[in-house]
Amino acid sequence: MMKVQTRTGLWSGILRRLVRWSGHPVAEQVLRSLAALAVGFVLAGASAAGTYLPLSVALAAGLHLSLPAFAAYAGGCVGYVVFWGVDTAVEPMAAGLLVEACACIFGDQVSRKNRWFGPGCAMLFTALVGFLFLLERRFVPDALWRYVLRIAVAGGAAFCFRRAVNGADQMCRLVFLACLCAGLCAVRPVGLPLGLVAGCLLAAAAVDTPLALPVAVLCGLALDISWGGGCVTAVLTLCALACQNIQRQLPRLGLWLGGALLGVLLTGTDYMLLAAALPGAVLAQFLPGARLFGLAPAAQSKSEQRLQMASGLLEQLSLCLTQTRPVQPDPETAAVFDQAAERVCRMCSLWDQCWGKNLQETCDELNRAAPAMMGRGKALRDDLPASFVNRCRHLEGFLTAVNRELDDLSCRRQYRSRLRESRAVLARQYHALSQALSYEPPKETVACRFQPELGFRSQGRRGDSLSGDQGTGFQWGRWYFVLLCDGMGTGKGAAAEAGAAIQVLKTLIQSGVKPTEAMQLLNGVYILRDDGGFSTVDLLQADLVTGEARLYKWGAAPSYLKRRGSVEKIGTASPPPGLGVGEAHRPEGAKLSLSRGEMLVLVSDGAGGEAAERFIRQYGGLSPKELASGVVSCTQSEGEDDRTAAVLALRPVRSL
Repeated sequence: MMKVQTRTGLWSGILRRLVRWSGHPVAEQVLRSLAALAVGFVLAGASAAGTYLPLSVALAAGLHLSLPAFAAYAGGCVGYVVFWGVDTAVEPMAAGLLVEACACIFGDQVSRKNRWFGPGCAMLFTALVGFLFLLERRFVPDALWRYVLRIAVAGGAAFCFRRAVNGADQMCRLVFLACLCAGLCAVRPVGLPLGLVAGCLLAAAAVDTPLALPVAVLCGLALDISWGGGCVTAVLTLCALACQNIQRQLPRLGLWLGGALLGVLLTGTDYMLLAAALPGAVLAQFLPGARLFGLAPAAQSKSEQRLQMASGLLEQLSLCLTQTRPVQPDPETAAVFDQAAERVCRMCSLWDQCWGKNLQETCDELNRAAPAMMGRGKALRDDLPASFVNRCRHLEGFLTAVNRELDDLSCRRQYRSRLRESRAVLARQYHALSQALSYEPPKETVACRFQPELGFRSQGRRGDSLSGDQGTGFQWGRWYFVLLCDGMGTGKGAAAEAGAAIQVLKTLIQSGVKPTEAMQLLNGVYILRDDGGFSTVDLLQADLVTGEARLYKWGAAPSYLKRRGSVEKIGTASPPPGLGVGEAHRPEGAKLSLSRGEMLVLVSDGAGGEAAERFIRQYGGLSPKELASGVVSCTQSEGEDDRTAAVLALRPVRSL
């Protein structure tokens, strides 16, 4: 038996949670088969004008060659016997058996590739078997039109069920649900058809979706045809129209029940519909209508599932790169002398004495010389003990061979070091991408107590309008971020470098990556690019609810926190990102508060210095724009670099 292919349609939607609990392919097949058995049993109860409908046969044909298809056929056989008796059940049982036999003969691949195979088989064998029973009834008009009806229903239902199971058509899913309502009308505990309750439940669950009217009409038609207790279609349609554009749950429930009561009174429908409308409407409040009817949330759920899988894969790759075996002691140090001896000493007459009888003495002498050689990266005559020098007949050749081996060893170590560095960079990139894929934006909106006020001023060297420093500020949820990047050099190239750094950091932050991880990812990009292009980074993350902030600096000029009576210098000069990985290559972080009117001043290298600090201390205003302009202006004569200043202050939000 071939494994049933996983589907994304209604069938998988109904069974997804049960299959997830099972966690085993065999259990998955069993659960699918049990569900198909139950659905086949229910569909056998559907009727029209007092005659059975071959919906179970159509379901078995729509499921192709599979264990659930045989289960649906078996459930249908039991249902036809229970609901219609053995004499009537013989006809659909024979037609369904021929459908399954045809699927076994032609194989699963043929039935899957040809979309008309299942509907064609259902129509053909329903017609052939029905024709034999029609001969017995001598082609009476009543039996003839029922015969034609069953053929049409078998083909149409098989086509719709096939598309509903595969998730290819939304309307086919609705037809499938309506057919279930029609079949449940044959199940009547305490005299109340369950199909009425199911139809009312589906119609009530769809009122807050765009499919409210189609669901009401299809369920109503199915109940009118199978139950025949009045104008159910008109009543459910009236309920759907009454609840349109009503967002609140309780008023919508009241209008729906009121529409059902009014519809029953106006159309003369059996009052049993009211007995089904109340439990159906109440249960519908707990039913996820959008997911049931295959609307956007279901598609989003599948997309989110794929994103989560991709996120997990990237996280696993990151762990695989970081979980390396511990570094073993380097055996190549001893191999340096072995290789040199093979090249030079092998043909010497003292080989047996130095590397045979006195092997331990020779090794001890070379081991004492090894630390100085390895530390310097080059072997000198003075490194070797006097006893070894006096005994060796090819000393210069031996030193030359050792130095050659030391050069090769240095290259191998540099390669392994660069490989470890690249591996660490790649692991961080995988981790950051995993965070971005699994990030879920906060659904709840938080009232911000502060609003940002940003002053920004930039000027190129010698007064040029083009500056190699770039900056931006943006809000993301409750956080406000300020970025200032100083590209290496000046002019157009530096501006492009800084702008690219800002765009990368901003995109990563808006994707849910933490600021420190985003800066480490930028560091990895610079390392892997290896072209000498760098940009310093000032990144401020301010909380608009509490006023607390955190400043991250990597290679940037010192910043200044101006309070009313003092100025605090933040940060020290450090190398920019792109020079290495590890603990020594991380951004600096500083916590600060901007909740009491403080102003944070971020400056590039060209705008920093004593003049800028002196101006900040003397400034007595409250305008970030004015302060930024003053910092840039006071440093015009201090260098040939671009000058940029960004000043942020948080102002309390005034309540209206």
